Amino acid sequence: MTQETKIRALGQVKRIVVHNGLAHVDDIMACAIAFATGVPHGVPIERCRPVAKDLESRTTLVLDVGGSYDPERLNFDHHQRARTEEPKCAYKLFVEWLGLDEEFSTIFSWYGAWNLVDVIGPFATGREMGIRDHEEILMGLIDNPLADFVIRRFADDGEFRKRLALSLSRGIDLSRRCWVSINENVVKREICGIPVADFTNCSTEEISRCSDAWIRQNRPACSITRDNRGSGLTFLRCNDDPRLDFSRCQGKPYAQFCHPGGFVVKTLALTDNPELVIRDARTEKC
Repeated sequence: MTQETKIRALGQVKRIVVHNGLAHVDDIMACAIAFATGVPHGVPIERCRPVAKDLESRTTLVLDVGGSYDPERLNFDHHQRARTEEPKCAYKLFVEWLGLDEEFSTIFSWYGAWNLVDVIGPFATGREMGIRDHEEILMGLIDNPLADFVIRRFADDGEFRKRLALSLSRGIDLSRRCWVSINENVVKREICGIPVADFTNCSTEEISRCSDAWIRQNRPACSITRDNRGSGLTFLRCNDDPRLDFSRCQGKPYAQFCHPGGFVVKTLALTDNPELVIRDARTEKC
């Protein structure tokens, strides 16, 4: 089945079925991704246990429930998979079927992390991430009151459930489009021997949604953007690169703000010379 055929099949969906009881990031994001990739936005999300006719139907999209992975019939559950298999939650199975796994892995930092949390749990995920004996820190990040509020509202409030899934889907769609445009507009530079990502030709939306992903993929030491709070430029140290300490720019004529942590400096004007800023910020380790 080609991707075009798959998108066409999603366009015929009349219902989305996810499990009842406590909601999770997996079922919520699976619904959002479905809306972002072709399921009509008017389709209802029903939280129930699917019956045989739901699993047989080619117009019912079953996500994270049902004990079946059968893309031909639009069934995407993972709970029947053996523990020895590679961890894949429902939204990952769905994205892989669409052929978008590499794109989502690149753009969305949550995509791989939440897949592991959902399938193997936070403690095993912590060990997988190399934070053995500190898994409670990861648990504290996951089990936060804001996430708990959203997840419980998704479970209990049908109107909120639909609004949330559609809002998330629009964010996914916009981020994917921004990823294409930011790669067209970013300029790779080398200044004083330092690899720099120049985002000054990129829109605020592109930067806010995709600059982190671009930096993860390309590993520059510094990014340059237009200051969204002032009239100058913002220089941000990337990946905690030891070659740059922007606190060294304190007191320079161009410096409007230097963070004492050394990771950011803001200049007074867009015309300030990036080479001068980078040169001043270089450490003795260069």
